[in-house]
Amino acid sequence: MTSLKMGIMKSKVAAIAVLALLSAPSAARAHHGGVSIGSGPGSPIETSSPLTLPQGGFVLSARVEQAAFRKFPFAEPENKTSNTFMNLGLSYGIAPYLTGSVFVPYSIKRQDGFDGVGGFGDPRLQLCLGFNHAPGKGLGLNRAGDTAVSLEESKATYFGVWLAGTVPAGKYRNIRPGEAGPDKGMQPGFGSPAFTVGGAATRSIAGSFSLTAEISYDVFLKKNGAAGPNLPDSWKYGNEFRANLAGVAEIFGKPGAFLEKIDGVLELNYLGLARDELNGVGEAASGGRILYLTPGLRLSFPGLRNANLGLAVKVPAWKKLNERDVQQGSEGLEKHRSILTLSFFF
Repeated sequence: MTSLKMGIMKSKVAAIAVLALLSAPSAARAHHGGVSIGSGPGSPIETSSPLTLPQGGFVLSARVEQAAFRKFPFAEPENKTSNTFMNLGLSYGIAPYLTGSVFVPYSIKRQDGFDGVGGFGDPRLQLCLGFNHAPGKGLGLNRAGDTAVSLEESKATYFGVWLAGTVPAGKYRNIRPGEAGPDKGMQPGFGSPAFTVGGAATRSIAGSFSLTAEISYDVFLKKNGAAGPNLPDSWKYGNEFRANLAGVAEIFGKPGAFLEKIDGVLELNYLGLARDELNGVGEAASGGRILYLTPGLRLSFPGLRNANLGLAVKVPAWKKLNERDVQQGSEGLEKHRSILTLSFFF
């Protein structure tokens, strides 16, 4: 094999190693933005990839999500207008089959008639366990050769399961001038821990086309006194269930070029929200089910620290919300969500 071919192969393998990234359930919500595991060539944008990092490898990642909400007469003059969610993440390959991640969120939430709310949210810690099933080899934990793999060249099916938890360090009882109490949907933090369990699988279907499926479940613990300063009320955000399916295919490839690869991404992202609860009673105008359609592009720049740029637009294609007529500013009633991700592999 020539040195040129070796160089191209090494750069491609290094770029694909970026596939395990960001954390936290992929679908976004009105309370805070989402983040997904997966940022390298061949991986989706919202649906989490199950692939793990090479041992000793680092991924530095950033994500920005802009949600613009529809306005309705019933909510005037206090319509929620838009939310900006940002996440900075660091992932590390503890072993070929185990990746650890930490993510720090920051959000800015805007509403007519009030000052916007900006601040750091609850940091998130996550562990992802990766394994695969290969013809003739059976099921086993990922080894070194399974962490930097081109799906189109592999006949294996890759799986990942993860556990995650948040530290309630973000602001959650901010009261703006003119408010009687904190608006829970406008807080950067949750005030209590949240935990996530999830799993995903991916495999090549034909050529560069691959499918990735993911499910996850978020559990939010209640917070006593969360309704306001010195108040005994307990508050609990509704638990969240996600089921995602994504197809990814290469639409441009030029080995050795500065822009080496462009992937087209098309996803279906389902989000099921339970009602929020005050003192154990479900809140009206909260919860529901939404199906999002998310087209996007993923651009790979292996010569720039294996940089990978993801771009997507997420739009609600179907929804069934509880008391929909009074849920302005909630999931499912967005005009759209614009998503940008950027990652580097070291």
